[in-house]
Amino acid sequence: MQKKPTVWYTLGEAEKATGIQRTRLDHACRVSRLPYRRSETGARLLSHDVVEKLRKDGLRGFPRPYDPIASSVEHDASSSGATSGVGLTAQRERVEQKRGELEVMRVNRDLRQLREQERQEKAERRAAAAAEQQARAEERAQAKRRSQQLGLEEARQAEACEQAARETEARHRRQQWETSWLDYALKLLPSDLPHSVELDVHQVVADLLPKLGAQQSEQLTKRLVQAAIDKALQPWHRRKEIEKVIEQARNQLPLHVRGWSSIPNEWDARAMGAAADAIAQLGEDPPLANIRAAAVEAGNKVRAEYEAWKAGEDHRQACEQMVQWVFDGDEARESVRLALAKLSVGATRAKMENAREAALAPFRAAKKAATDADRYLQHVSEYIEVLGNEETGEWELGVV
Repeated sequence: MQKKPTVWYTLGEAEKATGIQRTRLDHACRVSRLPYRRSETGARLLSHDVVEKLRKDGLRGFPRPYDPIASSVEHDASSSGATSGVGLTAQRERVEQKRGELEVMRVNRDLRQLREQERQEKAERRAAAAAEQQARAEERAQAKRRSQQLGLEEARQAEACEQAARETEARHRRQQWETSWLDYALKLLPSDLPHSVELDVHQVVADLLPKLGAQQSEQLTKRLVQAAIDKALQPWHRRKEIEKVIEQARNQLPLHVRGWSSIPNEWDARAMGAAADAIAQLGEDPPLANIRAAAVEAGNKVRAEYEAWKAGEDHRQACEQMVQWVFDGDEARESVRLALAKLSVGATRAKMENAREAALAPFRAAKKAATDADRYLQHVSEYIEVLGNEETGEWELGVV
């Protein structure tokens, strides 16, 4: 990983960043208390790390350099044991005197460094002046070269503009070419095609045209566009074929059951719904032969359901008609209805008549007995009239 470059501060910038006076910073640098480096002009520079440490800890974070005089004096004082206050004060004054001498030496050294820095700055200014003269000469030479190249640049720009215009014209012609073939493709679509499928076809042809060259023959382009349209319409054609097969499933019903209007009747809807369910159970993309076979089988099942329903309906109507022709009273009629209900659907006419007669037999026997009783009572009544006169009370009873 590339190392991040170090940021350097001048003493003025460091004073603003740390709040420490510039003179103190300059003195700390001169006594080698702060690490620094010189700029090209000889100014002292402090690194970003040093400035950050000064901002946090101040000059306390940078201890004073080793002072051999103070160290020797302190060492002598410590080795001699306890001394009086006057002796200690004298020692401190000597230490301060030595430090003053050292400070003078450091100041002289700094003056020498400043003089050297001034000499370096003068040399640098002379070198800068020479460099500036050389730069001006180079600039004049470059201006001359630029003036010589200006004509060539203008010519290149003019050529670039012409090239851009040619490319724009070529793109425009290409766009017109692709638009014309898109219009051609849309005109070939069936009129009953849904708009969603029309968008799919448009996308397929739009993806194809950038791969074709405008210079190729028109016949070849037509064939490729037609092939793309056919590929895009395959799912739609398949759905149309499946819908046709589902609609044809009602052809398995008897002719008199099918609806003749555009709206399917109940049994048409049942046959088509059964065919659609059977096709859905075949999975994804089954062969059309399997689809047709499943639709025919579903239609035949619905036809069997219709025939069973029709047979039951015919049986019910026949039973009801036979009940209506019973004139032996409501009880007899209900008895016949219950007897016929016990017969299975599809029973023959003879079985139905036998069941009816068996149900009516008790009622007809009772009716015959009642008729015979009435006839007998009538005969008795006539016989009584022969035997006597009810008005005179005289009866011929055959008594001697």
